[in-house]
Amino acid sequence: MHKIFTPSYLKKLLVAFAFLGVAESVFTYTAGPPAGYTNAPGNSNCTGCHSGSPITSGTQWSGITLTRAGGGGMSGVLPNAANAMTLSFTSPTSTTMGFQLCVLPSSATSTSASVGTFSFGTSTLVQTTSSTSPARQYLMHTSSGVGFAGGTATWNFNWQTPTTYTGGATFYVALNEADGNSSSSGDNIYLKTFTATVLPVRWLDFSATHTVDGVRLKWSTAQEINNQKFEVERSDDGVNFETIHTTKGKGNSETTSYYSYTDSNPLNGKAFYRIKQIDFDGNSDYSVVVNYEPNGLDEPIVLVNASTQSVWFSQPDAIKEVIVWGLNGQVVNKFETNGNATLTLTGLQNGLYLIEINGTQGSQWMKKLLVQ
Repeated sequence: MHKIFTPSYLKKLLVAFAFLGVAESVFTYTAGPPAGYTNAPGNSNCTGCHSGSPITSGTQWSGITLTRAGGGGMSGVLPNAANAMTLSFTSPTSTTMGFQLCVLPSSATSTSASVGTFSFGTSTLVQTTSSTSPARQYLMHTSSGVGFAGGTATWNFNWQTPTTYTGGATFYVALNEADGNSSSSGDNIYLKTFTATVLPVRWLDFSATHTVDGVRLKWSTAQEINNQKFEVERSDDGVNFETIHTTKGKGNSETTSYYSYTDSNPLNGKAFYRIKQIDFDGNSDYSVVVNYEPNGLDEPIVLVNASTQSVWFSQPDAIKEVIVWGLNGQVVNKFETNGNATLTLTGLQNGLYLIEINGTQGSQWMKKLLVQ
């Protein structure tokens, strides 16, 4: 007996498979799901087309991960930077999976616009779509990005953060684990969120050195967004800090800014310093903590040689490690100095890099290196 495909039955099939193309080519929905199915404020979720209730807990739900490459996790995201992201999920029963996600401000409402934009290079597994009211961009699977041997799905993409946004950002993810029965029943729909923090300041140098007038603190930033002020904090144990000075910030700046302060009444022994950065809206961020030793070494001279791709230190014992950063905010390589006065930075392609030098007492310096 043959099934008669009436117009109403065909319409039902198209709705059922609008979110996720299945393995059989006759049912593959090559355009991908429509916009607005992430369960974000103002969005629907996949249960509009697939039967059952959304899953928001459990072992399989916990296995959904969204990670950012290059170190720093999701809490150290820089503004105006490209972040390589990976969404992953492993199913014990299915090899057919799909997803849709968007990223909004942490306090988003139904009218909030997206934070940043998505791109995916030459990948054929993901694609984007958008809406205009509100202005949102969505990332999702393609018809080529639904089948995964072994039941492990991995989708890679880039998230470009805005130049003028700082604060919390939430990724809303809806994921479909399909059973391949060519109907809307039997599929598992998972809903999950991931939180990132976009920092308001690109920190550069921060050091504490001895002078005849006291402890000289110097710090600099490569970029500031909505930055009201800096508070210099001091501690004798590295845990409990007190504010000893306040310096006005630049507000918004795309150029390197330099700051300094001398603690003219320092502690008698070991001290810890850090800088608290405060936005006009009250959000804040911290620099690294500098460990100051009264009898420690003076600030070393650090020279970067572009022709030999090397770094030279006047006091090798004062240097702990060197980290090479790309301008996209990702770590390219890390090097231990091991007391050597000269360190060769191997394997760098042509381009501009930031060289982070970390001292043994916690001081930090940043240098630029152009490889041609």
